[in-house]
Amino acid sequence: MKKLTWMISILCALALLAGCTGGPDSSHESSGGDPFDPTELPFYVEDTENLTYAYGDREMLQPYWMGNVIYNEQLMIVEKDGVVEGHLLYEPERILSVRDWSLENEYTEGVDYVVSGSTITLPEGSSIPVFRDEWSRGENVPEEYPEGNAGTGYQMIGDDQTVMYTETGLIWRNYIHVSYVYDPEDVDRTKVKAFEDELYGLTQMIENKQTVNMVVFGDSISEGHSSSELWSHAPYQPPYAKLVAEGLREFGGVEVNFSNLSVGGKDSNWAADDLQIADLVALDPDFLILAFGTNDTMNDLAGNRYRANIEKIIDAVKMANSECQILLIAPFPSNEKVKSAQCHELICQRLQEIAAETDYLDIGYVSMYEGCLEMLKVKNYYELAGNNANHPNDFIHRFYAMNILSAIFDFEALGK
Repeated sequence: MKKLTWMISILCALALLAGCTGGPDSSHESSGGDPFDPTELPFYVEDTENLTYAYGDREMLQPYWMGNVIYNEQLMIVEKDGVVEGHLLYEPERILSVRDWSLENEYTEGVDYVVSGSTITLPEGSSIPVFRDEWSRGENVPEEYPEGNAGTGYQMIGDDQTVMYTETGLIWRNYIHVSYVYDPEDVDRTKVKAFEDELYGLTQMIENKQTVNMVVFGDSISEGHSSSELWSHAPYQPPYAKLVAEGLREFGGVEVNFSNLSVGGKDSNWAADDLQIADLVALDPDFLILAFGTNDTMNDLAGNRYRANIEKIIDAVKMANSECQILLIAPFPSNEKVKSAQCHELICQRLQEIAAETDYLDIGYVSMYEGCLEMLKVKNYYELAGNNANHPNDFIHRFYAMNILSAIFDFEALGK
């Protein structure tokens, strides 16, 4: 019998007896079904009128949906279809700061930008850069970014060669960062990770202040592309894997031995090779983040090969250390012209199946797919992806870390 079969049966019976629906169907309800009270959120700030801009580890790492302030949301002012504007995820109640791509220069409201609802527009004479949507299709790209090399200019990729792929300032120099107070009731919490105590062994290690041997094993996203630290430009923000390690230290007060075996361009076939598994097992992880999928389009996602690869890795790690806590990560969406939504949905489905059906009791699952799809309702893809193809920018690396830390920490309990 698989680990959740009997649990689900009991829970469903109890839900029927209690007249419950099995879970909240509204982002405005708490996990207990009571009316949502934003003031009870662990990072809620009461006195927002006197709140000033700050950006340390806490502001960088704390899940924004656990409070009423978003720090340095990344976006662009885009010229598209004859309109020049940018869009925030939520309507601000108060702007704390608007800064450039480096975080070093602050813009002035009324002089550089105007906010109406969740839309930002530019008055005449604004010093905020404008990204032209046609560049994302390789049209009229500025001459300083020549075609041919994604490291110094751009390349055209995708089945129809209509996706501009770059790792240059053509994208990241056009970002702005907005910190603001907002209404937490505007968040759809079904699209972000909620604490479920899946990694109970890791929770115990943190409570006992034990040193955590953390290993990350994935592809280019987990290696750190397109974080500003990896590409050596301001604001030098670490990628999500390092942010999670820092979050363990910051919120858990534990020492972390951090290793990252991730390699760009690799898929689950490579990861399941005996040589790679031997390197992984040799690190003896207490906590493993396993994050393959973006490069697995050809690995029989609808069949069994992808799942078998992931399960082979899990079995090997568990055989070496039965107490290892494993978190499976479904990646954020690629550009729809590079990788189909169907592929991403299959990845999510397979990883969910593994987490639910495995005999191991400490296999968790975090999906970055649905939350980022929600963001794409109001933003262009290059406002999430630093290369316009499949690599998250700094804000999405933070979003990865926030969701993973939400799987590890019961922030609501920590805040009491």
